[in-house]
Amino acid sequence: MRSLLFAVIAVAGCAQQEAPAVACVALIQGCSVEQGKLFAKTDSVPTPLKPFALTVAAPTAKEVHVELHMQGMEMGLNRYRLIRQDNGEWRATLTLPACVAGRRDWLMVIEVDGARRTLAFQAG
Repeated sequence: MRSLLFAVIAVAGCAQQEAPAVACVALIQGCSVEQGKLFAKTDSVPTPLKPFALTVAAPTAKEVHVELHMQGMEMGLNRYRLIRQDNGEWRATLTLPACVAGRRDWLMVIEVDGARRTLAFQAG
C-alpha cells in the first residue's frame, strides 16, 4: 500500500505544469501564443455541436494535438490530432460539445511536440 501511494505521488509530481491561458478575443481572426511562435485560427466562430476547422501555424512541429476543456467542468474526451498540410500548417475539424449549464467559456490546449499551451475563448 505504501509503495502504491509513493507511486501516485511520484507520478503527480511529474505532471506537466501548463502556462496560464492566453485570452483569445476572436479565434476566427486568429490568436498568437509565445510572441508568434504559434498561431491558431478557425474558419468560423466555434459553436457547440457545429463542426469548425482549426488551423495551427507551428512551422517546425512534428505533431500537433488539440484538447477542448471547460474550467472546473468535465466535458468528456475532446482530443484531436491535426494533420500537416502542404503549406506547413496543421489542420483538423473540431466540434465543441454542448454545455448543459449554458456556459460558453472554453480552453483550447494546443500540444506541439509535447509542449502544451492554452488559449481561452468564448463559443458563439
